[in-house]
Amino acid sequence: MTETVYTRGAAGEMGDIVDFINYVFSQAHRPHDFKTLLPKVYADDAPAGQEDFHFLAKQNGRIVACVADRPLCLSFGENALRCGYVGSVSVHPYHRSEGHMKRLMSDMIRDAREKDYDLLLLGGQRQRYGYFGFEKGGLLMRFHVTGTNVRHALSDVDISDVRLDPLTQEDVPFAYALWQKQPVRAGRKPETFLTDLMSWHNEPLLISFGSQPAGYLAGGELVLQNEDQLPKAVKALLSRPGVKEMEFRAALYEKQRLAFLKDLCEYSSLGPMEMFNVLNWKTVLETFLRFKHLFVGPVADGCAKIDIKEDGAFEIEVKNGVPRVTPLASVPESAIQTDHMEAQRTFFGLADMFVPTPGIPDSWKGLPLVMSEQDGF
Repeated sequence: MTETVYTRGAAGEMGDIVDFINYVFSQAHRPHDFKTLLPKVYADDAPAGQEDFHFLAKQNGRIVACVADRPLCLSFGENALRCGYVGSVSVHPYHRSEGHMKRLMSDMIRDAREKDYDLLLLGGQRQRYGYFGFEKGGLLMRFHVTGTNVRHALSDVDISDVRLDPLTQEDVPFAYALWQKQPVRAGRKPETFLTDLMSWHNEPLLISFGSQPAGYLAGGELVLQNEDQLPKAVKALLSRPGVKEMEFRAALYEKQRLAFLKDLCEYSSLGPMEMFNVLNWKTVLETFLRFKHLFVGPVADGCAKIDIKEDGAFEIEVKNGVPRVTPLASVPESAIQTDHMEAQRTFFGLADMFVPTPGIPDSWKGLPLVMSEQDGF
């Protein structure tokens, strides 16, 4: 039997990694070229050293499986979380059912814990990643807007001075400064900001009113200097040749955007953002309870003791909107009993918002885990 070596990507191996994931994803879906799909990681001029967060299975020196965990710092208000975004999960079609994905996912999660990550994120099939502690969660509104909606509802909006131009490196200082003002943002750098926006074949646009830049669009990331500019920006975007409909997204804290889009759209939906795995309950709950109180709506004062199987017991206390989560050395008899997956659904799930959880105030649920798709893997 061929021996399998489980290791990390090393300097100089990115070419082999790209060739491997291109092959696997092209076999399973459509032709893939990760150098152009995710240039921030796989382009020839991408920052060096990113091989290291790729976990590899090799046989006879050849890669047969891969799982990557890209480090990501996410800020929610004034609090930052150390996160990892999991991607490039792939197993060679000739080497499936050999246990490689299970081993590499376990290695990756253990590494994230050793690095004191607070949260892991990924996009994928629910049950497939549920085996590894991931659950769907976060709340994001999606609005489907058509040209007909715009023609009727925004007929009196003048867009004669609106310009939509490709966003270039010269525009980065303006766009980056706008991004830095967002309540939720990733730790992007000015020198790679444009590359981040170009992930998933996006073609970022600079939105200007006359000669003055007003915002930008990249994929689902629409950032404006002033939300009062939304009607003009949306009408201009839907007035481009060949554009018949668009999806606009809004987090629950973007209240002016929600109010505008709900009255404009053809239809809307509220759904999860991504899949996630809480590694540090104390930091994660304190961050999101505080963020919700400050940006979405009041979080009720209260105190609860919860015993999360596999993760430990905690006391959760909120006083005047300030949360404090304290690990407990012993489990009191009155503690709420739950497990890792159910606890994630309780605090971050959509359906659980509408199902009472004894001992947990309703306002502690539906926590606003959200991020830009441009910061995904």
